[in-house]
Amino acid sequence: MFSSDFLYKKVVFCFALIFAATFFAVSQENKNNDIVSGYIKSLTYLWETNNTKLFDTYIVDSTLTLKSDPFILSQNTNKQNQKELQLRYNKTQQQINKKDVGLKFTLNYQENFNSPVADPENIIVFKRRAVTGLEWDILKNGFFENKTKNKILKLEYEALEKKQASATVNAIQTKQTEQILRHFNKKKIEILDSRKKLNNEQTITVEKLWSIKHITKDDYLKAIQNTTDINAQYNLYKNYNEAQIKDKSNFEFDLPILEISLDSLFKSANLETIDTTSDSGAEIAKIKSSYINDVSLSTYARYSYYDVYNTVSPNRTFMSLGLNLSVPLAFNQKEKKEYYIIQNQLANQKESSVQEDLQINLLNYYYEYQYKLKQFKNLYHKRLVFLELLRTERAKHNLNDIEFNPNTALFILDDFWSNAIELLDLKQDMYKILLTLKTKLPSVNTSQYTKPLNLNNLNITSSNPPFKAVYIWSDAFKNNSETVINEYCKVNEFDPILISYNTNKIYLQQVSDFISKNYASSIHLMLGSNKLLNTGLVGYLDSLKSNVQMSFVKGIHLDLEPHTLNGFKENKEAFFENYITVLKQAKKFTDDNKLELSVSIPLSYPENILEELNKQCNHVYLMAYENVSADFIIKKSAEEKAILKSKCVLALRTKDFENRTEMDQLFKKLGFEKTAYHDLDDLIKFDNTSINVKEEK
Repeated sequence: MFSSDFLYKKVVFCFALIFAATFFAVSQENKNNDIVSGYIKSLTYLWETNNTKLFDTYIVDSTLTLKSDPFILSQNTNKQNQKELQLRYNKTQQQINKKDVGLKFTLNYQENFNSPVADPENIIVFKRRAVTGLEWDILKNGFFENKTKNKILKLEYEALEKKQASATVNAIQTKQTEQILRHFNKKKIEILDSRKKLNNEQTITVEKLWSIKHITKDDYLKAIQNTTDINAQYNLYKNYNEAQIKDKSNFEFDLPILEISLDSLFKSANLETIDTTSDSGAEIAKIKSSYINDVSLSTYARYSYYDVYNTVSPNRTFMSLGLNLSVPLAFNQKEKKEYYIIQNQLANQKESSVQEDLQINLLNYYYEYQYKLKQFKNLYHKRLVFLELLRTERAKHNLNDIEFNPNTALFILDDFWSNAIELLDLKQDMYKILLTLKTKLPSVNTSQYTKPLNLNNLNITSSNPPFKAVYIWSDAFKNNSETVINEYCKVNEFDPILISYNTNKIYLQQVSDFISKNYASSIHLMLGSNKLLNTGLVGYLDSLKSNVQMSFVKGIHLDLEPHTLNGFKENKEAFFENYITVLKQAKKFTDDNKLELSVSIPLSYPENILEELNKQCNHVYLMAYENVSADFIIKKSAEEKAILKSKCVLALRTKDFENRTEMDQLFKKLGFEKTAYHDLDDLIKFDNTSINVKEEK
């Protein structure tokens, strides 16, 4: 048996061990908390020092105008010298022909050594003879032909000038493309410098937090992915800009984003279209084939001196005038004209085909440019979403909100900067297309077929996708994978997305994962339990806030239906009063958290309730269910539309239709600008049924 003293010591010893272990655990936990707190402070400091860098002026400056053409096609020196020589060669030929009037000085001397020679023309026997004089070729090989040559040379000179003006300047385009690439690479490198610095400092802390399992694997992998992306882009742009090339001149224009007018572009092309064969070619052929070109006419004046052989006879001298005419008897001018026209056409065949293809090429470049512009607009609106997310993070940080997560905020900031680089890539591509157009129309100022696009003026109805909402209840996540839901929403361009909220842990994880991958869309959490009309929303909304990343959420949607509760018909006023109380609780929560508020209602609520909803809500969804007659819905929604105006959203239910096509046709017939589909799970079933029916056929 153990003595009581021994037992007492044993108990004390056990308590000491427990106390020591507890003390160690608590101190270790405190130590870990201090370490984590230090890491969070480090990330928060990174956020504070970087979140105001927007790089807006790198993307678009709508205050700039096209005062001068950005593309100066300075000629390649060698090619320019060659063109100048061609023109000088032609001009020199003209000057030579102009001064050559066909006059020739002639001198003839003849000495006879042995026997006398008789001149058959003058019947003179002489020992020596000297003849001098002037000859004038009037037509062929003389005065008239030189004038004709100059007419042809002048026409060729004009045609040559036109060809040189309209020729495609590939060498110049290559040079300016290099300038454009370096110009935009410089801007992208500056943004990448900021991304690289931020990522390096963030990753150090993220790796430490990952080592103690204080962040998720997704956050850790996101940091690694950003590092890879930054390094790949950095090497590409920096290597290009640092390449050693001669004549590194700069492209110094920062234009606004430009829109191209197709009509103006084609008009400019018509100004540039030059046919160097039809006018000058036909005129040259006419001149060359003229009959007079084959007629020779010349005159001469001569002074002759004869030293006669007979010493008795005096030497003889005399003046003589003469005329020579030669006329061909072949009459082939028609064939000659055709010959010279064909000759000219063959010489200019390449230029003619280029002109014929010009309009098609311009249309293709226009299409390519407009496609890039569409991508730019879409990315720019995504940029606005990131701006709103950053604004939300700043607000949470400034208010010391416990929801502020500096690591998440930094990822959003990096996405925002990455978006700026994507926009610069598209802007660069558009500039390259504009340069190509300039080389096709070298003498036309770019401003003649473009105008600046002010992105600040792009409104939702004209540039954003239409307001097309969809309800997503929990069954959608039971029956479909997250990937299917994600892709289906993207393909159908659903925005906003109303996602049912409940506290089931598995479902909450599914919703959180979906929201984290779709936060660029407008996500609204939907509360659809009528029990909340009795319990109120205050505690429930606080719980919601702790369960969901609210920075990724844009609003709260109430799908509460007091009209379905027992006793509603007997005491409507009390039920509606309770409904408005709950609505105001939701309004306070959304205002405090910078969120939107929307509700779903049937087509039967009284005017006073509609007016209250108009005051409290951003949007009101009209549930036009069961009776889907177009006339009925138009009649029943008239009051709602009159009071709610642009806040009205028409919601139709899949259960009331045979297929998606019927549903869409009614939407179109009713003409509401804002629509909603109830619900996504049944829409997917609609599509699957449609596919199966087609396969059976």
